[in-house]
Amino acid sequence: MKPMRKALSLLLALLLLCPLFAACSEKSPDAAADPASPDPAADNEQTAAEAVPETEEDPLDPAVLYDGLPEDGYGGYEFLMLIRPNDRWIADMAADELNGEAINDAIFRRNSMVAEKFDVAIRYEESSNYNYETDAMTSIRAGDDAYDLVIPHGRAAFLYANQMLCLDWNTALPYISLDSPWWSQDARKSFSILGKLFVMNGDISYNSLGSADVMLFNKQLMTDLGIPFPYETVREGAWTYDLWASQVESASADLNGDGMIKEDDDRLGYVTQKWVGPMEAFATSGLRVLSKDEDDTPYLSFYSEKTVDVFNRYFALIDSDAAYVDTADVSYSSGFIGIFEESRALFTDMNMTDVITLRTMETDFGVIPWPKYDEQSEYCTNVDAGTNLFLVPITASDPARTSAIVEALCRIGERLVLPAYYEVTLQSKASRDNESADMLDIIKSALIFDLGYYNSELSGAFNNEFVDFVGSANRDITSWYEKNAKAVTKTLEKNVDKYRD
Repeated sequence: MKPMRKALSLLLALLLLCPLFAACSEKSPDAAADPASPDPAADNEQTAAEAVPETEEDPLDPAVLYDGLPEDGYGGYEFLMLIRPNDRWIADMAADELNGEAINDAIFRRNSMVAEKFDVAIRYEESSNYNYETDAMTSIRAGDDAYDLVIPHGRAAFLYANQMLCLDWNTALPYISLDSPWWSQDARKSFSILGKLFVMNGDISYNSLGSADVMLFNKQLMTDLGIPFPYETVREGAWTYDLWASQVESASADLNGDGMIKEDDDRLGYVTQKWVGPMEAFATSGLRVLSKDEDDTPYLSFYSEKTVDVFNRYFALIDSDAAYVDTADVSYSSGFIGIFEESRALFTDMNMTDVITLRTMETDFGVIPWPKYDEQSEYCTNVDAGTNLFLVPITASDPARTSAIVEALCRIGERLVLPAYYEVTLQSKASRDNESADMLDIIKSALIFDLGYYNSELSGAFNNEFVDFVGSANRDITSWYEKNAKAVTKTLEKNVDKYRD
């Protein structure tokens, strides 16, 4: 028996296996006869085929859901996951019982379905650190098949990958269908190195969407300032950095009349935190710390004329009286969020999941994507590196079994868990209007995973490239890049060599 601190309750009641959505539409009543018709009775006649109500496809139809996966079960095998001991990350993969909450119950039902289908017990063990840990390395190096799936902090995942401690999702996990929409194609493309893909993400995790950075605006302040809500501007593709910055600059005000604008008691155009706003300014401009050549070899792409332009504009804004960056308080319970909650900021940004914490805010707010670089660019949404990523240890005794279970979890995640998270929790509870719900469609389609932002051993000093500037007086991006580029390039090449056969 593998070690276990907590176990998922696997209540296999038949009610859990009922379809999520109605299978058939109701038959509509006969329509009234058209008085202009020469033969009303004939107009009311229907063929037998026309009388049959249309049916909706059941998204959880087992014939479709498990298509191509093994028919036989695994004899009660204990499938063990290693997860950080934090409710946010555990809830992404585990639910002990039904409790009436949409996401919890969807996770419980998903795991129960997979458990019954493959005759397994799906369990989890908590790691030693709620944030950044590499606990499984010891057991993997010892050759111990301790965990079937390791789910660490996004950056910690690549410490495993760079040590060649993971199976390749491209070749070693036969039932994983990477071409399918439930696996993130941007993560697949970005995380691959020399054709090897050791870390992955997809709809097995709703936190890949929950960790996306979004922008919020105060609707009352926008109305008071005579600024139209930006929804239509976003839809038209005209929601740009320059437009947003002009609105930020117009919103600041000296509320207490002391001749200065301070975050303590005045109004600001924009408030953020060091791990959110600066990251977004870079990523949403379409920039990446690392890119890949035609051979799938990573190279440093951090610096360009566009990079200089982005940094110059962003730091000019946050260094002005119109904005405030919280460089000390990294929680969402106070600091910059408190300013927004008090209606003393027009804009703020945060992980999408954290929008839910503003349910009690009295003033209505809207949710929109971060502005793009210019009208010719595409919207991009950075996925915070703190999110869950997924890897399978090289010690896995049965990769086919692991891949079948993981693939099923991901497929059902797309059909059952994501709708619960996206449609029910966010659209009904967090965002306060139909327009904000529409914006989430745009945000979800724009998720990006920058290899250089996640893989700190490859990108070195440029991994946390933005934070160094936010907390210091240094704003010369060119000199800072030149100071670090040579060492980072050398380290990058050394680590990439590990991926060569």
